[in-house]
Amino acid sequence: MKRNISDLKSEKFDLVIIGGGISGAFLALDAILRGLSVALVEKSDFGAATSSASSKLLHGGIRYLQQGKFSKVRESAFERVYYQTLAPHLTNYIPFVIPTYKDMLRSKAFLKAGMLIYDLLCTGQNFHIRDPSKKVPKGHTISADEINEIFPALNPEGITGGALFYESHMHNSERMTLAVLDTAASHGAAIANYMRMESFCMDGKQITGIRARDLIADSEVEIRASVVVNAAGPWIPDLNSVIGHKCNTRIVTGFSKGAHIVTRSLTKGHAIALATRKKNQALINRGGRHVFIIPWRNHSLIGTTYGAYDGELDDVCATMNDVAELIEDVNPALDSDILKQSDVLYTFAGIYPLIEDKLNPQVYQGTGSYQIVDHQLEDGLSGLVSVFGAKYTTARILAEKSLDLIARKFSKSLRACQTRNLSLDSGDIHDLEAFRRSKKIQYAPLISNDAIDHLITNYGTTVDRLVNLVRDSSENNDYLSSRHHVLIAEVIYAVKNEMACCLDDVIFRRTGIGTLGNPGLDVLTRCAELMGDMLGWDEDMWSNEVHRALNKFQPC
Repeated sequence: MKRNISDLKSEKFDLVIIGGGISGAFLALDAILRGLSVALVEKSDFGAATSSASSKLLHGGIRYLQQGKFSKVRESAFERVYYQTLAPHLTNYIPFVIPTYKDMLRSKAFLKAGMLIYDLLCTGQNFHIRDPSKKVPKGHTISADEINEIFPALNPEGITGGALFYESHMHNSERMTLAVLDTAASHGAAIANYMRMESFCMDGKQITGIRARDLIADSEVEIRASVVVNAAGPWIPDLNSVIGHKCNTRIVTGFSKGAHIVTRSLTKGHAIALATRKKNQALINRGGRHVFIIPWRNHSLIGTTYGAYDGELDDVCATMNDVAELIEDVNPALDSDILKQSDVLYTFAGIYPLIEDKLNPQVYQGTGSYQIVDHQLEDGLSGLVSVFGAKYTTARILAEKSLDLIARKFSKSLRACQTRNLSLDSGDIHDLEAFRRSKKIQYAPLISNDAIDHLITNYGTTVDRLVNLVRDSSENNDYLSSRHHVLIAEVIYAVKNEMACCLDDVIFRRTGIGTLGNPGLDVLTRCAELMGDMLGWDEDMWSNEVHRALNKFQPC
């Protein structure tokens, strides 16, 4: 995947997509596979905003049972399983536990009934998964003794047991987004990060493309296209507003902010959902909004907060108040104040759209609903479609539905959607465990088993290209950080093959080394020096990159 700006300038595309999060990524992939020519631009790095600021769950929709949204349950469950074929190396199942109590709505019998309904709604999901190890395990109830063994720190008062079900979790959601984009690029999509859309090209009420600024070269680029798709997430209304009164369809009613923290490990391989005192919008209310403690890369990922947000969209971050709120949500459910501020290693926050008619900042109103707006129908503005995603899990079907609409704007014959049973370029693995074994045998003299496991988990079939870099230079087999098993080869690969332009790109998104906390000044400096040698940074430039990365480890 190369950042080739000349392709963006020279061609007229069928489609130009604004936004390189997971929604834009699947739009690009679906469109290019149907036979459309595609360009995609992202103003910062791919998947750097909302798409990276989640609990990393590809959730099966069980939360929608409380809201009575049965179609959303089934949609989410099936979208979750498609990811197991798209990128089996980047996902794993974790057992989720919901404690049960004596009162009716929180009783074991009530949850067991709910799980039965859930299983019925999910009937047929495993039929789509070819690797037996990636099929969704069946949930069940557990006793009070079992929940105490799993979570010895949990306050046992009133607990009668629990319901256990399985959710799919991403090892690295940023690499998932990148894998989708990389596959789109390999099929011919022209893709560029650090390309900020600044205005639409217009001919009367016809959108004919966009003008964007290349933030690396500081130059303007005009990209011509028959249809412009605005998939910039929370930035959609701001970008559409540059057209003025011609584009006045209301996309969202407001925004909420959700913050997460990464801490030392608090659980033994199980996730747990803890009820809080926060209000929840549901037909069947089993208590307050839940906070999750999720095992993630030998740490705990805890989230999320919820609150109205009306600040600058580019300034979203987790505050000290957010950190304190999550600690206050967790500790009352435990036997003691086990979680302390000193346990917090990393924080992040994201913005989520709200489309409720009446907003209540005190009540969780996340619906999981996405929007597709054809501005030709709504505003008489031809050539513009806004696509607003709501959940990482449903980004693929959002793209499918959007392209079904957009395809009707072209007179040429197009293929049907290809993404339901597709493997991404790095995910064409029919048996993940057999693949791991074969690569360990193949590369045994060259690289350690731990390093092979790490590379396969992050890069899938692309492991061969990483190992080739190790062959090229023994230095590339050294660890940038032994604590995280990140090889110097990964930094080289990120710059040469994954459009890593800034230190943040490598630290937080290509390797994820920074998402478990500050890896240390030595690691950041070494990484910046390696990147600087390839990108032509002088000492001031890589020093600035290091300081900018260091600032990301502090709550705002």
